[in-house]
Amino acid sequence: MTHPKDYSVGVKLCRLSRGLIQSRLFKVNTFFHWFPPFIAFWVFVVSSCQTETVKEGRITKTMEKESMARVGQLVAECRVCHGVEEAQRGPILDGMEYWYLYEQLQKFRSGIRGQNPENRSEHLMGLGVKKIKNDLESAYLADWFASQEPKPAVRTVKGDVERGKLFYDARCASCHGETAAGNRLLAGPALNRLEGWYFLEQMRKFRSDHRGYHNQDDTGRTMAAASKGITDSTLKDVVAYIVNTYGPEDEPSMRDRMLPPKSKKPF
Repeated sequence: MTHPKDYSVGVKLCRLSRGLIQSRLFKVNTFFHWFPPFIAFWVFVVSSCQTETVKEGRITKTMEKESMARVGQLVAECRVCHGVEEAQRGPILDGMEYWYLYEQLQKFRSGIRGQNPENRSEHLMGLGVKKIKNDLESAYLADWFASQEPKPAVRTVKGDVERGKLFYDARCASCHGETAAGNRLLAGPALNRLEGWYFLEQMRKFRSDHRGYHNQDDTGRTMAAASKGITDSTLKDVVAYIVNTYGPEDEPSMRDRMLPPKSKKPF
């Protein structure tokens, strides 16, 4: 696509040629003598401008080198909230699917997510993602986290696993897979890497329209619609079923690690 400035140059050249043609001083034989070189020059100018415009939109070797050099710094900054400490504000991302991580980063960067101040954690993410300069850095970050080994997680949600299984099989498995491993073709992400507290929190946000509210967030709007009318009790049952059956390895809580072992005495 021609840059607006390039277009104005072409218009000026066309107007100049038309003025020359209309001038009495510009004889017909002179016109046919100079017209081919003029056309060739005009094509050269426009094509040169178009070529430069395409180059500006491409990922250059310099951009690749600079973005790659920034990955370590970006990961360290992400880890402040997405680490494995219990005081974290964001979910553990290690081992999640690349396509899903990249898609969510792009949604935050474009404003499809992270623009609702009432959704505090997501709003903070919308601010933090501004540090990502281009699509390449989004891809590098998504790939880095996706290539990490999944981390254990503390079991934080209790529910009726049997009832959760019945509901999941009836309402969720068709998009997210029988074992919660996801279905890329249906844009259904894996659920078996999610921590219980985060899983439950996101389902509540979908239900209350704090997530999946943007008209360009197709998958988010689908989830928001699907979550309407689901009670908290049912959500906890489903989360407990997924996490306990297919989820991350169980990790003792900080409280369990700090308390002394229980005494074997009967009193």
